[in-house]
Amino acid sequence: MEREFYSIPEAAARLGISRIAVFKRVKKGRLEALRFGRNWAVSASALELAVLAAAAPAKVTPPARPVLPARAKKKAGAVPPPVSGEDLDSSLL
Repeated sequence: MEREFYSIPEAAARLGISRIAVFKRVKKGRLEALRFGRNWAVSASALELAVLAAAAPAKVTPPARPVLPARAKKKAGAVPPPVSGEDLDSSLL
C-alpha cells in the first residue's frame, strides 16, 4: 500500500534534489504541500506529478536581453565649456 503523504526529506530523495530545493518549490507554489505545525507533508499525488514533470524534457528559452537606459552621446571633437574664475571656490586654491 502506497503512502498518502511524504516528508520533505523523503520527497527530496524521490525527486533527487536537496531538501532546500523542495522547500523552494513549495514556497513558489510549484509543489503542493501541507503544513502541520513545524512539519511539512507532500501528498503522494503532488509528488508523482513533480516526478513526471522532472522526467519530461524541459523547454529551454533563452533569457531576455535586459533593456539598458539610453546614454547621452558625445559629439566628436566636443570640448567642455571653460571654467571661469567665478566658478572656483577661493578656499580650494
